[in-house]
Amino acid sequence: MPGPRPRGAGPADLKQGPWSASHWTGAPTSCQLAAVSSSSSQSSIDPDELARRHYENFPVGSFLLPRKKRVHVHRLYAFARTADDIADELRDRDALAAWRTATELALEGASPPRVPQLLSDLASTVKTEGLDSGLLFRLLDAFDRDLVQDRYRDREDLASYCRDSADPVGRLMLQLFDCATEDNELLSDSICTGLQVLNHAQDVRKDWKERQRIYLPATMLAAHEVTIEDFDRDVTSPGLRACVGEFADWARAGLREGWSLPRRIGGRFGLELASIVSAASIVLERLDACDYDVFTHRPRLHKRDFPKVLARALRRKAPTVLLRKS
Repeated sequence: MPGPRPRGAGPADLKQGPWSASHWTGAPTSCQLAAVSSSSSQSSIDPDELARRHYENFPVGSFLLPRKKRVHVHRLYAFARTADDIADELRDRDALAAWRTATELALEGASPPRVPQLLSDLASTVKTEGLDSGLLFRLLDAFDRDLVQDRYRDREDLASYCRDSADPVGRLMLQLFDCATEDNELLSDSICTGLQVLNHAQDVRKDWKERQRIYLPATMLAAHEVTIEDFDRDVTSPGLRACVGEFADWARAGLREGWSLPRRIGGRFGLELASIVSAASIVLERLDACDYDVFTHRPRLHKRDFPKVLARALRRKAPTVLLRKS
């Protein structure tokens, strides 16, 4: 997810030292991993600060959550944010493999300086909160996939990516708050995939310009007669608008399906989740309002939107924008 990179975890920091592409000559060795661990543990990545400063469309462990749980949410976020930066900014599979290896070591009980402090703290969270560590590695699988796949055949191909890039986050949160029933997990998956697809819709131009990556499936592009040249234009072509509109409807359906989850859960976590879905509904409204012209207008949230987000989160009825049928 895009935005300004916080101090201690941005691309400039990653490109200097053992995360840099020039540092690696093949699969990470124990010596290289030790260097990574030492550098990372000294970079003072503060999970709380990282979550607070990094722009997101949606809350990241906000004040709505109990303080004792918030620290665990921020650790999970910092883990994923760091791996995402390695993949998106560094584009280095060896460095990402080292992050995976360091995560495995931390979960096995290794401590600094063998592994970064962040991963040691994360391992503590996994152990004390009873989280499924396999979900962390599914996230890493998605980041690795971003490094080897920049086009998608059809909707199911992209949905399989979302199942690793987005759905594990929701399932980890459910586990953290002792709400991980089968029904809740399915509703959470709908929300998380909806959020991921909405993000892809917002970032069609950015993903192409910065990473030559296209998440809009080839079958969809062909159906609307979109060519590569359309991605290099200054205006959003009618075909691209139609594709973004389909993504908006896909996201809308997922968020609508998951709308009942915050009420099922209740409490402060339920309110946090309702705020996330409400925030997404506002972004979706703005996407609809600009007629999917994402080259000219990138719909996003602003601080002034918070009262509206909270007011909408407190309602039981789903926002009108989610009830609109595609």
